[in-house]
Amino acid sequence: MSSRAIVRYLQQNKALVLLLLAIGIGVTALTSVAFFVDRVDRALLLQGAALMAADLVIEQSDEVPPQWQERAEQLDLQYSYQVSFPSVIFHNDAPVLVQVKAVDENYPLRGTLKVSAGQDQVDTGPEREQAYGSQTLFGALGLDQQGRQIPLGNLVLTLAGRVNHEPDIGGSLFQFAPRLMINYQDALESGLLTAASRARYRFLLAGPADKIGQYRRWVEARLPPGSRIMSVENARPEMRLALERGRRFLDLAALCASLLAGIAIMLSARQYVNQATDAVAVMRTLGMTGGQALYHHFRELLGTVLLGAALGVGAGYLGQEILYLLVGDWFGEQLPPPGLRSIGLGFSYALILLLFSLPALMRIRQISPLRVLRRDLGSADASTLVSWLVAAGAFSLLVIWQVEDQSLALIMLSMVAGVVLVSIGLGWLLLLLIRPYKGRGGSLGIGVAALTRNTGLTLWQIMGFTMGITMLLLLALVRTDLLETWHDSLPARAPNHFLINVQPAEKADLQRWLESKQIPNSGMYATVRGRLTHIRGKSVDPSDYQEERARRLVSREFSLGFSDTLQTDNEIVSGAPWKPGVFQQGGFSVEVKLAERLGIKPGDSLTFNVAGQPLNAEIVNLRTVSWDSFNVNFFVQGNASLKSGLPTAYITSLYLDENSRAALVRKLASDYPAASLLDVRPMIDRIRQVMDKGAMAVESVFLFTLLAAVLVTLSAVQISRAERAREIAILRSLGASRQLVMSSMLIEFGLIGLISGGLGALLANITGQIIAHRLFDLASGFNMVLWITGLAGGALGMIVVGYFAMRSLLNTSPMHVLQSR
Repeated sequence: MSSRAIVRYLQQNKALVLLLLAIGIGVTALTSVAFFVDRVDRALLLQGAALMAADLVIEQSDEVPPQWQERAEQLDLQYSYQVSFPSVIFHNDAPVLVQVKAVDENYPLRGTLKVSAGQDQVDTGPEREQAYGSQTLFGALGLDQQGRQIPLGNLVLTLAGRVNHEPDIGGSLFQFAPRLMINYQDALESGLLTAASRARYRFLLAGPADKIGQYRRWVEARLPPGSRIMSVENARPEMRLALERGRRFLDLAALCASLLAGIAIMLSARQYVNQATDAVAVMRTLGMTGGQALYHHFRELLGTVLLGAALGVGAGYLGQEILYLLVGDWFGEQLPPPGLRSIGLGFSYALILLLFSLPALMRIRQISPLRVLRRDLGSADASTLVSWLVAAGAFSLLVIWQVEDQSLALIMLSMVAGVVLVSIGLGWLLLLLIRPYKGRGGSLGIGVAALTRNTGLTLWQIMGFTMGITMLLLLALVRTDLLETWHDSLPARAPNHFLINVQPAEKADLQRWLESKQIPNSGMYATVRGRLTHIRGKSVDPSDYQEERARRLVSREFSLGFSDTLQTDNEIVSGAPWKPGVFQQGGFSVEVKLAERLGIKPGDSLTFNVAGQPLNAEIVNLRTVSWDSFNVNFFVQGNASLKSGLPTAYITSLYLDENSRAALVRKLASDYPAASLLDVRPMIDRIRQVMDKGAMAVESVFLFTLLAAVLVTLSAVQISRAERAREIAILRSLGASRQLVMSSMLIEFGLIGLISGGLGALLANITGQIIAHRLFDLASGFNMVLWITGLAGGALGMIVVGYFAMRSLLNTSPMHVLQSR
């Protein structure tokens, strides 16, 4: 077909052109979000992996079997060996306890190691017969410079560098001894790795996500008892919570954009079917059967959808590249390239949305030529209902596949159903309420008459506008709560050190000293390590739990806390209050998510083995914990009476600047040698970076969703363009002034925007609270600003859109419009 023929064909099929544009723009909005979210999601996962120095870590008390390395090489994965154990070095004939960390030449696989070695900066592990010391070790040894010889087992090592940053330093808050990093082969030859050395071996892996998944499934089937697998999903709770919230919002934003794009395609498809009625009428009068007419239009529609999807996917990839050029530097490093999944998503989405055009086409197939000529599409039959059910089911499956989060998908699909039902039901009721105003004349009467004349078309528009406004207000609400929570959880003076192993006899004096120096702290909490042995009197067996994280939790030692007061960022969600009068013989308060994983509730009994002693008590209540606050928090906390006779120590979290840190280090060295200070500033800095970058991603994706909402608005306006053109032509022919027609039209759009804005605010408030509480662990309440924004923004926005979309109709000759129909 020549280019002139194509142009002529498109001119004769303007509805098809509009549908092509709607599909192309809709898929562009969807895939732009999907491509960019994919890149940001990968970048955030890399940020999380940097806190472990790998994508996957396997930890156990024995050496790594050679089969594990062989399997990693088969999958072309990077790997690194690591072992850590406590030991003692001597300084001025005095023993100094150290935590030895031995790494090989591949460490780290993710993140960055920063070491000052003389005048040089080093980013790899120590060479043979060399060692790096932490800042704490240099302080404990009273050294300012490197080069000191350190005897360690059979080795004599040269202290060749000072560690400024370790990516995986935050693995455990209770590795409180100064850290000494040595070469992995030196550790094997040191003579210190014996059965009694309490060594923990780690096998670190990094590579593509699919291959990491394959390796994980392979090694899980061969994992010895006592071993555990660590990934971003089960890393430290502070980091995991930040990543989970960021990824969930990106999923939510992508889903909102795709839903809005889908509504735009549905509205455009309806316009195509409406405008195809005249063509079908001619075909049927010339002898074409209903099945042939259906096949003809379905083939035409399918070709348009595929072409629009291809254009949309290409434009989406270009759109995310443009967005990356604009905001890529926010992420501090080059974002990984997007995967191919979004291409399939774009085509699948367009094809599934094609199914929503079938109900109207099926109705055309069933009616006689005479009824088509009268523009009567007849009543729906069973095939129409089946078509709607098939389309809705396919669309729901696509949404679930897209977001990979069943809870989020089900909530959002329920919200879509709610928007459709509520907007149509309440919209119809509101139209009844304003119907008496249509006979009053003037702009108001004409505007109300236009709304109520074609109730079905008006309800379609209200549904589309309400969907767009609901999605935008929902994202705005969750986005605000999320960003505020991130900001509040890590304020500028958040605790950045943990003071641990404070002896009971030293607690009061040290607490007074901290208060005298005005050092912010979370208070002293007694703690001890204990292993869970019985639940409700039954022995704990990790194999009884299907979830891997639950098996790992019951296999590890817990850090038990003891206090008659809960931390200020804890909130009881079920059970009795936490006060001495309810304890009787003692009780536990358990973090609610741990309780869910282990299947325990208030009234159940727990038994821990603490230094060979059984510790048994009932669960008094369940509580939420703000892990990302960096205050002292525990999965399981007992009341103060339970610690009697146990070898407890005290722990607190503090905010220290450089001056107060130096003063505290001197105080500990002189008066409290058993206590240790753990610096978690590197972990906090990393988490704050992830939150900042996540916030930028949230803002960026929100803009794409805004564009998708604008698309819905324009599509909803277009489905009534032909009817409005005819109404305007009739009014102008009857002598109505341009000003009267314009004002009545703007009143009509303003009323639609007001109705849609109010409904959108209502639905966004309800859905936002559900999503905030169930999926993000955020506090969210009634938001009056959301109502004002919905009502005012809906009305004003629709007036502006209506003005620019319809003003060209006022410049068209009424005679031309009437003759063209």
